[in-house]
Amino acid sequence: MTLPEDLRLSQHLALIQLRFERGQYRQALEQAKQAQSRYPQSGKLRLWQALAQEALGETQEAILLAQTLLRNPDPEVAQQARYVLGIWQAPRLRRPAEWLSEIPDLSRLEEADPPEYRLLHGHSQRKGPSPGSGAPSGDPLSRREADPPLDTQPLIWVLIGILLTLLAVMAWLP
Repeated sequence: MTLPEDLRLSQHLALIQLRFERGQYRQALEQAKQAQSRYPQSGKLRLWQALAQEALGETQEAILLAQTLLRNPDPEVAQQARYVLGIWQAPRLRRPAEWLSEIPDLSRLEEADPPEYRLLHGHSQRKGPSPGSGAPSGDPLSRREADPPLDTQPLIWVLIGILLTLLAVMAWLP
């Protein structure tokens, strides 16, 4: 997309910011460089250029450019340059291992074919009945038969005992 050359600085900055916020870092960088040919003294344009470069992974170039802005006559530009430099140059902190969650590699799950996977997904070593024969399908939600039955008889007797106790207490109350 070609833009008219007669855009004012504020229009260039607004367009660069819009592209940056939309994640169009390459276009924001190109727009900043194009606008600098017309406004070479603009620290704001160079700051946006540095931000776009960093977003594109060109961190060292962005740091060098931001360092030139530390003595910019515009105090706001100098302050923002110090701020982003503080972030970009900050040492990487070590995180304790217990803070991190390792995400397992599931790309070779079927090759491994552990027993748990076979149970959940209906794969087995032996040939089973065909899916249309009334046997459980590979869907884990429809495989209720594969789950061991729960022994609920002791729980029922405990609940009956509690209910009888409550009834007995209520019978003695006036």
